[in-house]
Amino acid sequence: MMRLSWLASVSLLFLLGLILLCAPLPIPPYLDFQVLYHADMGLLRGIPLYDRAAQVQMVARLAGVPPEKVFLLPFPYPPWYALATLPLALLPIEVAARLWFGVNLLLLFLSTWLLTPAWPRHRRLALFLLAVLFVPALGTLYVGQYTFPVLLGACLWVYAMRRERAGLIALAAALLTFKPHLGILSLAMGLVSLYLRGGAFGRRALKYMAPLGLLLLASGFIADRAWPVHYVHSLLAFRDVPGVFSCELCASLTVRLPALFHAQTNLALASSIGLLIFLLFFLWWSAKSRSEWKHPAQTMATSILATLLASPYLLNYDFVLLLVPFAVLMEAPRPTPSRRLLLLLAYLLPAISLALWGRQGMLSLAFSALVLLAMQAVSFPSAR
Repeated sequence: MMRLSWLASVSLLFLLGLILLCAPLPIPPYLDFQVLYHADMGLLRGIPLYDRAAQVQMVARLAGVPPEKVFLLPFPYPPWYALATLPLALLPIEVAARLWFGVNLLLLFLSTWLLTPAWPRHRRLALFLLAVLFVPALGTLYVGQYTFPVLLGACLWVYAMRRERAGLIALAAALLTFKPHLGILSLAMGLVSLYLRGGAFGRRALKYMAPLGLLLLASGFIADRAWPVHYVHSLLAFRDVPGVFSCELCASLTVRLPALFHAQTNLALASSIGLLIFLLFFLWWSAKSRSEWKHPAQTMATSILATLLASPYLLNYDFVLLLVPFAVLMEAPRPTPSRRLLLLLAYLLPAISLALWGRQGMLSLAFSALVLLAMQAVSFPSAR
């Protein structure tokens, strides 16, 4: 029976991949996805991952246009992200974009499935459907963004902690590093939780994590011989892209809150506000009891909410990580009609704001995060 179930799953995945490769799905290939695709294409042609000038020359030759006509963003992610997705560059960009859409959809499904192992199957499928229809998830899927590995890492960490699977802990930690500004706080709080848990499981997990971390760091030199230095330069160059430092498209609380008072926003001001918010989070969570630190789902949900409320550079699709606190709160004890109504409000508010105000309603995402934070503080009060 197990073998038949496994064969059915593999067959279904193969069929889904075949459909995505062949079907003319209207997935735009030249939005965010092209940054990853061209970085991978450059690697296959021997261009170092963070050599933006050489990548521009490559794209210009392929498109038959002068280099000054090509606008290519610097690659702002660690090298193992590009190495993990290298096969995409073997395909035409239109086909690769459809395949990336399918991979992201699969990562979203796995994330919701790992978070809800004790739920009835129909509720798990319903949660997946709600996750797909969540506004940030729709945006991430459409533009081909790169947040879903971090979401999977967060969900896999909770799953592995609950079942004491040391190997999966190491894999989850690796996935959380794919977008460091989103996953690093979750990884840090997860490590503290692992340390407080102690015992043989914690030691086994660290034994798996250490070599995998060294392997990731070493693999970066395949993509770029001086990747630690060039990665920092690429991040600084990304900051200089028009509109990035002013954070015109940011959906973060630290950017949108000053904008309500007609203050001129930029990453420097937003970072200062974010540091204050982070310190408040630190004081609140450090007062938690040792037993609460050991609760993997609550710890992960809190770290994600802290990231989404304190981090300055966040776009709409980064808030797909809210799916973790949503699922955690749906499992909270003693659900009441008012709590269910608040969860529904936090879920629907981004869609309503987008329909009414477009990009001007981006603050609703941070407001949803605040609602979930308040609900978590009430649903899981401190034991002290």
